[in-house]
Amino acid sequence: MQKTKILAVAPYEGMADILTDIAQSRDDIALTVQTGDLFTGRDIAMQLAHKNYDVIISRGGTAELIQSAVELPVIDISISVYDILLSIKLAESYNGKFVIAGFPGITANAHLLCDLLQYDIDIITFKDSADAVNHLKKAKENGCTLVLCDVTGARAAKDIGLNYNLVTSGRESIENAVAEAVKLVHSSNYVHKQKDLFQSLLTEDDREFLIYSPAGTLWFSSIAIDEMNTSLMNFVQTYIKSFLKVPNQTVSHQIRDNVYTLYNRHLIYEDQKYTAITICKSPALTAEDDPGFQIYNIDNTSSNDFADAYNGTGKAGKIAQIVEEYAKSHLPVLILGENGTGKGKAASLIYKQSNYKHAPFYSIDCSLIKERKWHSLLNNENSPLNEVDSTVFFEKADALSLEQIGDLFQYIDQTKLCTRMRLIVSLSTNNSNQPAFATIRTFMENHLSCLTLNLPPLRERIDDFSGITALYLHRFNVSLGKQIIGFDVEAMEKMLSYNWPNNLDQLQHVLKELVTITKTPYISCDTVEAILKQEPDYGRVFDDSVKFDGTLDEINYQIILQVLHEEHDNKEKTARRLGISRSTLWRILKNNN
Repeated sequence: MQKTKILAVAPYEGMADILTDIAQSRDDIALTVQTGDLFTGRDIAMQLAHKNYDVIISRGGTAELIQSAVELPVIDISISVYDILLSIKLAESYNGKFVIAGFPGITANAHLLCDLLQYDIDIITFKDSADAVNHLKKAKENGCTLVLCDVTGARAAKDIGLNYNLVTSGRESIENAVAEAVKLVHSSNYVHKQKDLFQSLLTEDDREFLIYSPAGTLWFSSIAIDEMNTSLMNFVQTYIKSFLKVPNQTVSHQIRDNVYTLYNRHLIYEDQKYTAITICKSPALTAEDDPGFQIYNIDNTSSNDFADAYNGTGKAGKIAQIVEEYAKSHLPVLILGENGTGKGKAASLIYKQSNYKHAPFYSIDCSLIKERKWHSLLNNENSPLNEVDSTVFFEKADALSLEQIGDLFQYIDQTKLCTRMRLIVSLSTNNSNQPAFATIRTFMENHLSCLTLNLPPLRERIDDFSGITALYLHRFNVSLGKQIIGFDVEAMEKMLSYNWPNNLDQLQHVLKELVTITKTPYISCDTVEAILKQEPDYGRVFDDSVKFDGTLDEINYQIILQVLHEEHDNKEKTARRLGISRSTLWRILKNNN
C-alpha cells in the first residue's frame, strides 16, 4: 500500500510528541515531524517541501504562513471548542483576571464558546506576531495577570513578565488533522499516481531535474534526498537569480571527478513563470584543481584587470574598442602579445561581451596540459570541445608540439568546431621565431580567416602609464588598507625608464610590493630603485637589435635611435631616459645624419 507522505511542522514540542506517537500507530502514513513556530516553521516547510511530500500539517498562524509560501496543500490542526473549554476550566482555579489571546484559530472558537456559556472573558485577536506584545501590555495594565494563548502569545507574555497557559490542540484534534490529510491525498489519488510515475521516470533518467517557483523556492527535485550533494546545490544557488531572470543559459562546474552542466528554461503555468533546470553529469577529463584546464561561467570570469589597463585614450582606447567589436562577431580570434600583456584577460573580456556569454568558457593552458590529457581533449566524447555555443580558449598555443598542432587543426576542420562554438587562441610574440608560432598564426589567419588582436607591450604605452598605475594603486590601496597617493616625480621617471619585459603582470606585482613597503603618501625614487633592482633587465636600455661591432660613437648612436623609437620620437623623454641633455642628444643625431 502506498503510504501518504506527510510533513508536520509543530509549533511546540508537545504537539510534535503527539504526532510522533500517532505515526507509530498507523501504517498508512510516512510522517516527518519538525518543530518551529511562525516564520521558523515556514522556513522549515520551504526547505523540505520539494522532498516529495504529499501534504503538510501545521497549526494556526504557522499553517497560514506555510500555505502562502509553498504549493503543497496545508492542513490546519484545529483548536476545538473542547480544547479551549479545557484551558478555561483550568484557569478558573487561578486567583486572578485572565484573558484569551491568539490568532483567529483560537479566538474564533473562544468567542463561540463564551457566547454559548455566557462567560465574561476578554478575548484578544492578533493580526500578526508584531502586535502581540502591545495587546498584552494593555491587558496587563487593565489588571490581567494570566493569558490563555497560542505560541505567539506565550512568547509575548514571557517578554513582558505575564503568566500564560498555552492552549494546546488535543490528541483528537491532531488525529483528525492527520485523517483529513490522508483523505485529501486519497481523493486526488489519480493525480498522485501520475506524479509518482513521472517522478520515477525522472529519477531513472541519467539527468537530474529541478523546478523553482517564481519566488525562487525549490518546488521540485528529482535528486534523491540521500544523494543531495551540498556542493552541487551550492553551485545551483550561485546562478538561481540569473536563471529566474534569463532563460536558455548553460553553466558548467567541476566537482571532484565529475563535470556538472546546468541548462535552464522557463515554464509558464497559470500565468506564473517557473524555472526548470536540467543537470547533466559527465566524467571530468582532468583533476578539479588542474591549472591546465579551467571552466568559467559569466559570473566568475575575471577581466576587470584588462578593462583597467586598456580603457582610456590613444592606443589603449583603440584596443578596448577593438575588443568590443570582436566580441560581437562569431569569427575565431587570435590574440598576439608579449608575455604579461593580458592575453588571457582579453579572451575573458571578449567572452563576457559576446553572445556566447550564457554558455561556459573553457580555458586550456597549452603549456601545462600533458600529452595524455591532450589526446583525451581531442578524442573523448565528454570533451568540452564537443559542446555547442560555448567558448574555448587555447592559451599559449605556441607551447604545443608541431604534432599536437597538426592534430588540433585536423580536429577543428573535421568537426567544424568554428561553426559550433567560439574559438580564441593566444600566442606569445616572445616566441615569434619558433615554428609553432608561425604555423598557428598562418592557419588562424589564412585558413580560418580569424580576427587578430595585437596587444602592445607596456614600453610602447608611455602615455597610458600614469593612468594604469593610478588604477592599480587604487586597487592595492583597497586590498592592503593603504592610502598611497602616487609617485614622486623622480620615482615616476624611474618607472618610465624601465623596460618592463613582463609588461602588465610585472607592473602589478612591482606596484603591490611598492604599496606594501611604502609608509608615506608618495612612493619615493629610492623605493622604486630598490624594488626594480630585483627585476630582470634592470638598467638595460637597449635590446638585442643593437650591434656592438662598431665604434663607441656608432654604438651610442644605435642606443639613442632605439630609445628614441620607444619614446615615439619624443626627444625630451629620450634625453631624460639616457641621462643626457637635449642639446647633446640633438648634436649626436645631427652628426650622424
